[in-house]
Amino acid sequence: MKKISIAKLSLAAGCMIMLHWPRANATILPPQEIDSIAGNSRSVLVYPNPVMASLNIRSRKPIQQLILYAMDGRTIKKVASCGKHNQLYVQDIKNGAYMLNTIFEDGTRTSKMIIKQ
Repeated sequence: MKKISIAKLSLAAGCMIMLHWPRANATILPPQEIDSIAGNSRSVLVYPNPVMASLNIRSRKPIQQLILYAMDGRTIKKVASCGKHNQLYVQDIKNGAYMLNTIFEDGTRTSKMIIKQ
């Protein structure tokens, strides 16, 4: 039987290793992102970013509304939405940085920075 190091095993599985000192026992944790470590699952995937014509928005939870803000706080677009897969057309807005505020049906919100090219 071939021996494999814990480091190689965790890299192959995409896991994180947590060592407990002073005994140096290892615990292998499943792959996680910063949001999931903080207790929140990543709720929105926005792509492509930077965007040229249309922005794809996918989430694990149903979306109620999408609001695009300029960096000075002006509302640029507001779209009532339903479902977990949405598309926002941005070909008519100027190039620059924007904030996309996603409001879910359960009342929670998240924001993502978007760059328009």
